[in-house]
Amino acid sequence: MRKVPTRRTALLVIALAAASAAGCGSGAEAGGGQATGVARAGVLKVGTTNNVRPYAYAENGKLTGFEIELMDAAAQRIGLRTSYVALDFSALLPAVNNRQFDVVSAAVGITPQRRKVVDFSDGYLAGYLGVLAAPGSGITSDAASVRGKRIAVLQGSIQDANAGKFVPGAEIVRFPDSNSADLALKNRRVDGFFNDFEPNLAIARKYPDLRLSQPFTVPSTDHPAGWGVRKGNSVLVGKLNGALKQVVADGTWLRLYKKYFPESPVPGADQLPPYTAKA
Repeated sequence: MRKVPTRRTALLVIALAAASAAGCGSGAEAGGGQATGVARAGVLKVGTTNNVRPYAYAENGKLTGFEIELMDAAAQRIGLRTSYVALDFSALLPAVNNRQFDVVSAAVGITPQRRKVVDFSDGYLAGYLGVLAAPGSGITSDAASVRGKRIAVLQGSIQDANAGKFVPGAEIVRFPDSNSADLALKNRRVDGFFNDFEPNLAIARKYPDLRLSQPFTVPSTDHPAGWGVRKGNSVLVGKLNGALKQVVADGTWLRLYKKYFPESPVPGADQLPPYTAKA
């Protein structure tokens, strides 16, 4: 297994999203951070990534994506404004536990292993995983086709943690971020990129000449994404769960889902969040 050197992680403050909901201002400030489980009164400091479409990515110098818009909407329901910090994916959960920010919003799948590190909100997103590959890679819809192949994964991701189950026999090559992994695929240093289905679609569009596709996909409903918070911060978990129910009930969640996942099946009324992770 080839070990990819870990890049030095540097904090990058990306954006401060204004636009608090009506009536949020003075009440949130007066209540202080303790009332909402945040370190700074009135502000929800969010750890995320800045290079994974359609979840969270930088565009024209500003963070955007499903994670960003949903987090902004949820924060407004709590009476907070958002401030974002971008890190490599693998550094996010340790950083929230070390109080570098209040919550992680980066399509982080809920697993028993991760629950040992942080607490999670209810699940707010579930979907598919896929192996992105070029024609001639030999990768097909048969799981046996990945055996012996060099498969890229995002370090610390659901795909990394479950590679032995989902892509048995593959040689796993870990990368600190999505850009490094898709460049390795482009330059034929790996045979495939095992990643979330939707971000892989964006990579395929990025390199049309490569004719990339996802011949191998697996459902990830057992591992919905949740917002991660510092261990023991039950106040913020409760606030986030309440906010999630509100953005689902008022149609915000479904509107954002359709906006950012236009090629994915639209969940029915009985398939909307909150989701419960499988133990």
